[in-house]
Amino acid sequence: MSAPTTTVLTDRVPLLETQPPAFIQEQDFAARQYRGRRDNQEDYYAFADAAEPEERSLERLLLVVGDGLGAHAGGSVASYIGVNAFVRAYHEQDGPNSWKLRHAVEVANETLGFITSRMPSVAPPMGTTMVGVLITPKTLEWISVGDSPLFLFRDGELIRLNADHSLSPIIDARAARGEITREEAENHPDRHTLQAALMGMPLALIDAPPEPLVLKKGDIVIAASDGIFTLTHKALEELLSFGKHTTADKISDAIIFAIRRINNDRQDNTTVGVVKIS
Repeated sequence: MSAPTTTVLTDRVPLLETQPPAFIQEQDFAARQYRGRRDNQEDYYAFADAAEPEERSLERLLLVVGDGLGAHAGGSVASYIGVNAFVRAYHEQDGPNSWKLRHAVEVANETLGFITSRMPSVAPPMGTTMVGVLITPKTLEWISVGDSPLFLFRDGELIRLNADHSLSPIIDARAARGEITREEAENHPDRHTLQAALMGMPLALIDAPPEPLVLKKGDIVIAASDGIFTLTHKALEELLSFGKHTTADKISDAIIFAIRRINNDRQDNTTVGVVKIS
């Protein structure tokens, strides 16, 4: 499923009491989604204007991606509610960007808990991963809970910026110590089990940088759901190397196309949000 890449903020209208004013698109950004082999699209994303009131044009871009927990009832509802609660809470707070991002993820988590407590038929509780990214022309800040990745492509190298809150790092560490083989690690049944997610309970793990990351011209920022891992790190890096001179719109199209071509019979929902720094 493709999302529009004009000034519309998401592929579905956010559940906001008051819509923020339309903004002028000065940064090159786009997103795409693919349902894969799942019955429902349980990912949700939003681009939002995070400019301060005195800024006349788009100087700050907020990108938020949520991946609803497929093993839990209401995964698609959880990501939709969580992302919109995050965006709303970010705009309601004053203060440093890091504080606003932290407040936003905590409000999103509390909102899911509040709604779940009033939906006794939903068991286990609704949940979603969350990665919220604030991008200015010069810096990048983020906050994340769960396994949805945030990447930076710079000078031909692809780097994952945020922590992986699944069991994958623990299982890979066991393989590195020789306790299990690499093949056993890659096919471990618990590999994608989450250590943390937004479910209305206290957040055990939150990842955020201690300082903003300084961006460079030509950088490409990608926030995604874990369906992107159908592509190997090397394959994604090579794809970005070939596409670094094109637009965010075409890059997001190319990533989804590459995933579709693999035709994985267990393909998860995939969301890819791309921002090019110029």
